[in-house]
Amino acid sequence: MNLVESKEGIKCRLNPPDINKLNRIFEGYDGLGIVSTLDNKSGLVMVYVTPDVYPDALAIIRNAPFPVEILPE
Repeated sequence: MNLVESKEGIKCRLNPPDINKLNRIFEGYDGLGIVSTLDNKSGLVMVYVTPDVYPDALAIIRNAPFPVEILPE
């Protein structure tokens, strides 16, 4: 397991205007993950997930229609 794969949360950086878009995407998946903004000016967010949906949440983030950088915890 590397630093990105904590299985409880996925820390990401994206353009601040895209934070709401990412939140809406996860809302559309019926609460697969909860997007929490850590710093709206720098675009830092944490997507909280459970271990059983972690791979799905990671796939959603990696395939977002805008750039998202996955950060180590």
